Amino acid sequence: MTAVYLCGGDETPGPRGTDCPNRLHDHPLPSSYVEADVVAHRRIAKRWSNRKCPDCGIYGWEKR
Repeated sequence: MTAVYLCGGDETPGPRGTDCPNRLHDHPLPSSYVEADVVAHRRIAKRWSNRKCPDCGIYGWEKR
């Protein structure tokens, strides 16, 4: 029998990624690619919006 190792599962938000004060950037995704994808899909399913910031032009998440 071979051991199976599962990695990931750390959904801790990554760095904010911008100094822009807009609240749109208050919900960063996790730093890991796989976890970021999982969290993004979950947010979309809960009808969060991923909008472009009017102040800095960087996309961010807004709760419904």
